[in-house]
Amino acid sequence: MLIFNIIILLPLFSPVIAFTPKELYQQIGPGVVLILSTDDGKRGSGGTGSVITSDGMILTNAHVVINEDANRPKRRIDIYLKPERVTGNMNKDLTRRFDARVIAYDSQLDLAILKIEKGASTLKVIELGDPQGISIGESVVAIGHPETGGLWTLTTGSISAEIENFNGVNGKDVFQTEASFNRGNSGGPLLDQRGYMIGINTSISRRSADGLAITAINFSIKSSVAKRWLANKGIPVSYANKPAAKSDMPASGIKKEITEKQDDSAGHKEEKKNEKDVPKEPEALTEKNPYNLDKLILDQMKDMEDFMDEMRQKFKK
Repeated sequence: MLIFNIIILLPLFSPVIAFTPKELYQQIGPGVVLILSTDDGKRGSGGTGSVITSDGMILTNAHVVINEDANRPKRRIDIYLKPERVTGNMNKDLTRRFDARVIAYDSQLDLAILKIEKGASTLKVIELGDPQGISIGESVVAIGHPETGGLWTLTTGSISAEIENFNGVNGKDVFQTEASFNRGNSGGPLLDQRGYMIGINTSISRRSADGLAITAINFSIKSSVAKRWLANKGIPVSYANKPAAKSDMPASGIKKEITEKQDDSAGHKEEKKNEKDVPKEPEALTEKNPYNLDKLILDQMKDMEDFMDEMRQKFKK
């Protein structure tokens, strides 16, 4: 009687879970905030931020919250959390408002860390991903508030290039992407297919030196720059994942156990996706309802006079 030994070889490593743009928006969107800042309630800045700790730390661009002429934070900073459903009606979408203050900022790196003062309970945290494992051509998505578009808008694209010491600033390394950014997207997250923030959206190119229009050239500060800067400010934040180097892969056909826990807070089962599971086009998730950023600041800060009166009383004391 012949006896056959059947050997089943396991794959060398588990496939990377790649979420669709729709899944990313549904799971990560609640961790993206709208930021409005002003000194006098008549003029101000607007942008996007990402909740990076459960106690309300928010990562954004410095130019969103800093008065560059006075080299100090704006006197008032409002944070708005995402509603369960974005309707395009400002009265419905902007009800979850909280005060925030600037903990630290760096105008050259264009990074700032804010802290929600009080009131916010459960917050969705967006985790940082190691940008070292990201290659040119990989798909990314951005979530933000582009003026003349909708609040909490989703845009898609890919990594186009990598640039070290961007604009001559030492240590300011960026990704270039054609994922669309506009005024209001500043400070928002650039997400990889696993839902990790690999960049902080910071600037766009729209006009060349000779006046010709430029499109699809946008820049995002690498998460490694933010991680290093935060650590220097006494705010250590870990990467959610650390991609394994090729040398770490086992030589045999046995699956290597993952040592660092992958994010399962999104509640997705780790199932292998095939081509038919991936939609050909991203689904539109917000109604088209353009807004004007300057008008939004005015409308949302009608009580600024009361705030300024309160500040004057404090200074008199």
